[in-house]
Amino acid sequence: MAQIFKPTKAQVKEWRQWVKELPPVARAVAERFNPWTLYRLKDTGLRATFYSVADDGTLTVIVSGDFNAVMFERRVFGIPADDLEECDLPIPGEPLGAVLSQEQAAENIEALRVMVRPDLWEMGEDGKATRKH
Repeated sequence: MAQIFKPTKAQVKEWRQWVKELPPVARAVAERFNPWTLYRLKDTGLRATFYSVADDGTLTVIVSGDFNAVMFERRVFGIPADDLEECDLPIPGEPLGAVLSQEQAAENIEALRVMVRPDLWEMGEDGKATRKH
């Protein structure tokens, strides 16, 4: 499986110390993941890196253009640990990158919601996306 970087002994030691100090549920999950391994979200197929673990054992991951072709880079929270699996790095020549910068995504979030999930969102007359009932 893919390591996105080779951690130093000091980084591994710091990681283990940090994991040891977590609450029990979060610790059990963090022992399975680390920030130097690449993971795949099973439901979307997107590659992600570890960002954090919550007390309830769910993860926040980073979906970036470094390992995916995405509309915009983002952190995704509330990911169950079993929804991630280790994966390989992108193959040479695979399209990668983000179409929009973080700033552009923030400026256009209302339109993006409607464009990406028209089943959940609709554009109001005021230019704000509202959740469909």
